[in-house]
Amino acid sequence: MLDAGDALFDNYYLVQGKEASSKLKAKTILESSAKIGDYLYNVGYYDLAAGYEFIQEMQASYGTNFISANIVKSGTDELVFTPHKIIERNGLTIGVFGITTELPKVENTLELMDYLESAKAKIAELRPQVDVLVMLLNSTRPQSYNSADSFTGVDYLFSSRETTRTRPEMIQPTGKPMTYSFGIQGKYVGRLDVDIMDKSKKIKDVTGPMMTVSVFEKRLNNLQKRDPDKPLEEIYKDSPNVLNMVEKYKDGLSSSKSSLTNTINTSYYSLIPLNGNVASEKSLLAVVDEALKMCTTLDMQGAQSLN
Repeated sequence: MLDAGDALFDNYYLVQGKEASSKLKAKTILESSAKIGDYLYNVGYYDLAAGYEFIQEMQASYGTNFISANIVKSGTDELVFTPHKIIERNGLTIGVFGITTELPKVENTLELMDYLESAKAKIAELRPQVDVLVMLLNSTRPQSYNSADSFTGVDYLFSSRETTRTRPEMIQPTGKPMTYSFGIQGKYVGRLDVDIMDKSKKIKDVTGPMMTVSVFEKRLNNLQKRDPDKPLEEIYKDSPNVLNMVEKYKDGLSSSKSSLTNTINTSYYSLIPLNGNVASEKSLLAVVDEALKMCTTLDMQGAQSLN
């Protein structure tokens, strides 16, 4: 699992009187994700709202894998987090590195190296070593969009601080990283299914064509239900409008399947809603409810301390 940044807090500062509840929410997130297994967090702008010491405490408590290739100790070039991870999965070598574009002004123990130069250096270092290169970018939407040409060599770019979600039907640009963001409310998890047959070839996003194939097949199957034993043209021979639809669906199906022909390395993107149908959600619900109850108590105590 990967997180592009800003997972821990709602803003780059802690609201007065709500410091304790904000930290409890962050701890609950990290404690829960630690049970999942391999989970990489790019350190983002909001993640340092409670300060670098809090991040260090979380690493020590939960073994959280925080990464960043451009956050350094103030006045030095010394990176304070692991800059990247190389993961072996099913015969593939996957490189993951993290970049952020801004730090809270109150955080005076850390500085940022130039994010573009840091990204370019990390791409040059990792690209020869891996089959798939993933960049986790904590930035504003304009920064991400305007910097895309600088990230040539990256296969996948996951961005945070972006309020909108990337829809599966969105066409990915040619010659640039496949770029995805998942919104800021945590309502969805993005999933990528990658099938690589030839490591020397590019990966092609086939989400759009596969979705189109599914839609046309479903529509044709629904029309076929009237009589499974007869051709559609015979079933609807007296319904010219339906026959026109059948022809359009078949043409669309053929065209979509044709675009998938001879595709060697494929990537398919889907959004998974985090609702009650997810089994792990049910097991975590009690933990979340208990944490929220405690947060309410802590907020009341915090409000009283301000009076």
